[in-house]
Amino acid sequence: MPGKVRIGLIVGNDTDRAIEFDQAVNVSLRGNNDADLVLKLAFDEDEFDWTRLHMTPSYFRKTKRWETSKVDVLWNMVSDADQHPGTLAVIEKFTDQCDLPLIDPAAAILQTRRHDVARRLAGIEHIHMPKTLLLRNPTLERVRRQAEAAGFRFPAIVRRTGTHNGQMLGVFQSPEEIEGVYGDRRNEYYLTEFVDFRSPDGGYRKTRFFFVGDEIVLRQHVVSETWNIHGRSGRGMADHPDRLAEAQTWVGGGFAGLPATARTALRAIGDQIGLDYFGLDASLDSEGRVLVFEANATMNFLPRAGHMRGRSAAALAPMVAAVRKLLLAKAAQRATKT
Repeated sequence: MPGKVRIGLIVGNDTDRAIEFDQAVNVSLRGNNDADLVLKLAFDEDEFDWTRLHMTPSYFRKTKRWETSKVDVLWNMVSDADQHPGTLAVIEKFTDQCDLPLIDPAAAILQTRRHDVARRLAGIEHIHMPKTLLLRNPTLERVRRQAEAAGFRFPAIVRRTGTHNGQMLGVFQSPEEIEGVYGDRRNEYYLTEFVDFRSPDGGYRKTRFFFVGDEIVLRQHVVSETWNIHGRSGRGMADHPDRLAEAQTWVGGGFAGLPATARTALRAIGDQIGLDYFGLDASLDSEGRVLVFEANATMNFLPRAGHMRGRSAAALAPMVAAVRKLLLAKAAQRATKT
C-alpha cells in the first residue's frame, strides 16, 4: 500500500464524560492495553502514523464526532470488558459505521470476561482451564448452589471483577470461609478453581504470550517461589542464575522452540479467543500441556518504564515484526475496498 498506514487508536473508559479531542491532553488508559507504546517505540514514522480517538459512553450524545476519512486501520485499545462495557458498546456502534479494517472488535472484547474464557476453553485437548464462576449479589447459599451446579471444586481464588496485577481477596477452602464478598450488591466477583502448579523443583512457572494476527510471541517467562506471579515477581530471579538462564532460553527460543503439543494448544486458544491482539498468561508442563491463568487483550507488553532489558529483550524484535505484519495486512484490506 503506497504512503503511510494511518492508524486510529481507539481509547477510552466508562468514567470520563467529556470527549478529549486535543491529542496533547492525557486521558485515562485504565483498562486499555499499551499497544500505543509498542507503536511509538517500534515504528518508523515514514511508514506509519496514528491519531488517538477518545471514546466514552456519551460519545453519540455529543455534536462533535471523530473524522475518520483519513484513517486506514482502526485499533481498539479498550480491552477490559469488566471495567468499560458502556464504552465498548459505543465503540461497536462507531466502528460499524466507519466500515474500516479493525483490530480487536468491541464485540469480541466483550466475550473475554474470565468466566466466558473459561467456558470457551473448557475441554480442548492439552489445555487445562480452571472453572471460573461470576458471582453477582453473592450470598453463602447462592455460592453453594452455583458451585454445586457447575461441579466447581474448592479451594478457590476470589477476586473482584476488573482487577489485575495479582490483586485478589484470597484463596478459600470452602464457600463458608469466603470473606469480604457476601452481601456486596455493588461489585461482582470471580470465583476460580485454584490449581497448584508447582514444578518438581519447587518453583512456580508462568509464561506470557502475545497473539498478534497469526503470530504468537513469547513475551516473558518467570520462575517464582510463590504461585501468585505478577509484575514484580521476576525481580526475585536475580538471585537464581539458573532461573535467569531458563527464562532467557525460553524467550530466545520463542514460540518455535516450544514442544509441538504446546504449539497446537496455543493455536487452539488463539482460534477460540478470536481477537487480533491479546495476551495469555499460562504455565506449561514438561509435556507441553497448557494451564491457562488468563487470556484477554488488557495485558501490557511493555513495562511501565517503556523499555525491555535482559531476558525479556529478545521478545521485542518478533513483537515488532508481528505487529507490523498485522497492520500491513489490515491496511491491505482497506486498499482492496477502495
